[in-house]
Amino acid sequence: MEEIYSNRDVPLYVQLKNILKNQILSGALKPGDRLPSENELGRVYRVSRITVRQAINALVQEGLVCRRQGRGTFVASPKLRRRLPKLYSFSEDMLELGLKPSSRVITQRVIEAEADVAELLHLSGENKKVNEIVRVRLANEDPILVEHTYIPYFLCPELIQEDLSKGSLYAILRDKYGLVLVHAFETYEVGKVGKEEASFLGCRRGLPAFLIERVAFLRSDVPAELTRSVARGDRLRFTVHLVADQAQIRRRVDFEEDRK
Repeated sequence: MEEIYSNRDVPLYVQLKNILKNQILSGALKPGDRLPSENELGRVYRVSRITVRQAINALVQEGLVCRRQGRGTFVASPKLRRRLPKLYSFSEDMLELGLKPSSRVITQRVIEAEADVAELLHLSGENKKVNEIVRVRLANEDPILVEHTYIPYFLCPELIQEDLSKGSLYAILRDKYGLVLVHAFETYEVGKVGKEEASFLGCRRGLPAFLIERVAFLRSDVPAELTRSVARGDRLRFTVHLVADQAQIRRRVDFEEDRK
């Protein structure tokens, strides 16, 4: 067992935090495992409860553990990472992470596009039919996000007959219909999980969430996909590789007067 030394320059709570962090990262403590109580940790490592509480607070801030009222402190499930500005596929991203992707299809039908959907997909006149697909996306059977996807019907009229519970939608579009999505515009907002999404994701209503909207284009600049997603903020993290002199990502701050 690792020990804590009072004669080191490193504060006692940092030493304890690092011991517990190493146990989590090494797999000695696994996601869902309950940490020993504050009293027990204090006894084992011969430190005060205040020191233990400081160490636990630091682990909570790093997202390594979470407190459950009346139950204790537990090792948190690791957040899934998606890299930007890569045009990613959920299924392919999960496979890269060594996780098993799957989908639970909620809706799969052909509808007339609402005005905002038609505008984003450049649909006009009588050509406003879209394939609407609503899916819960899972990694290792754990619900991560809810996706509402709209794809112009004229591009792939048989899409609703496909089994979208397995595999990648992008792979189907590419391999069966020759539709290769080459770039996209994606926006992110901070929001909360609504009542319907909470029932799909198996989480509490009001949980912090990413609200994501993507419009993806073919090489001809024809918009071929609109997807609106609600992603659990406690299970997903986005990372960006920033390169000097390359304006790959633009940030915008909307003030109230901009919306008037």
